[in-house]
Amino acid sequence: MKKITKKLVYLGLLSSIMVFAVGCSKSDDKKNNETSTKQEEKGTDEKGTEADNKLFEKEVVSVGDKKVSYSEAMAYFKSFQAQVEKQYGPDVWGYDFGGGQTFEALAKQDIMNMMVQNKIIGQKADKYNVSISEDEEAQIKENTTKFLAGITDEDKAKYGITEEIVTNIFRDDLLKQKVYEAATLDVNTEVSDEEAKQITIQHLLIKTQKTDKDGKTVEFSPEEKAAAREKAEKLLKEAKKTKDFKKLAEDNTEDSNVEYTFGKGQMVKPFEEAAFAMKPGEVSDIVETDYGYHILYCVSDFNEDATQAKKEDIIKQRQSDAFQKLYTEWQKEVKVKVNDELWDSFTFVSEEAKAKAEEKAAEEKNAASKEKEAASQKKEAGKTAGETTGDTKGDTPADTTKEKTPDSNK
Repeated sequence: MKKITKKLVYLGLLSSIMVFAVGCSKSDDKKNNETSTKQEEKGTDEKGTEADNKLFEKEVVSVGDKKVSYSEAMAYFKSFQAQVEKQYGPDVWGYDFGGGQTFEALAKQDIMNMMVQNKIIGQKADKYNVSISEDEEAQIKENTTKFLAGITDEDKAKYGITEEIVTNIFRDDLLKQKVYEAATLDVNTEVSDEEAKQITIQHLLIKTQKTDKDGKTVEFSPEEKAAAREKAEKLLKEAKKTKDFKKLAEDNTEDSNVEYTFGKGQMVKPFEEAAFAMKPGEVSDIVETDYGYHILYCVSDFNEDATQAKKEDIIKQRQSDAFQKLYTEWQKEVKVKVNDELWDSFTFVSEEAKAKAEEKAAEEKNAASKEKEAASQKKEAGKTAGETTGDTKGDTPADTTKEKTPDSNK
């Protein structure tokens, strides 16, 4: 069974979603037309337009001599929001990872990091002699058109998202990719079979742990563990004889998976050691881990396709590590200044959702307060009853029946 490593769940988003992608969420044409009509009917407020332009041009963050305006940051922001909400719905932003750190806070930090990275890395284009070709400019133009088509007229006007802004973002992103490729050209791409080796194992598990009423994992009692061992030994005899280990495992295993493909360092030690010592077609003896008793069957002691894929992963990791070292040095060369007041005003959560969340929080606080008050009243009532009956801790029958006199109060 695979080792459990502590990772920031983040719902898998940053590995599955490109932050700035072609096409945001788009309302239907009717809504866009209604918005345009309302704006035309309303007319143009000269003062309002001037105020909007000042906001659109405000700096959210400066990276050396490069600036990210309100409108540019909002283009990143709205793109990310549309993609996330399309997959997970609008309530995902309030997901709490503990310590008051919400999904929204993490998402905002990653968007800020990406904007800063694009500016820092883009400034290295000349150093690595990279530029954007005519064909690439044509593709950027096409991507920009698609992106803008996915944004409502209302949002374009509200946030100042223009063709020029979106085009520059796509340029920055492409330059970042090209600098990355150029800067990692010298990374060693030789990976041995031994380093990347992947094997495929089928297994059957009889657990020696369970979940208690509080949801915690607890070990079996000695009697339960002995019964589990006996069951595993009976299944081992069947495993040695069967011609279809996989079916036997599927019918009897207490694990969610029967087959695993993995390399060294991915499984718990006893399981890994037994697996890597096997040849195709062999059945292991009983292997004990913290999870329970395993019976292993070797499908392949060298999965070629998986090994090749692992080699590519290793190379990518080497490139990432090498580039991260460079980027850390580049960061030291520029001053990054965030307009915290303006950036704090960016939010994924609608006013309606905020109101609902505040209302829910108030209800929970009120309920907790009532519960605490009720508990306090119950405690006080019990104390009063104890004083009335003389049933207090430490009292004896003699103490409770003794009549008080004026002298006893002295």
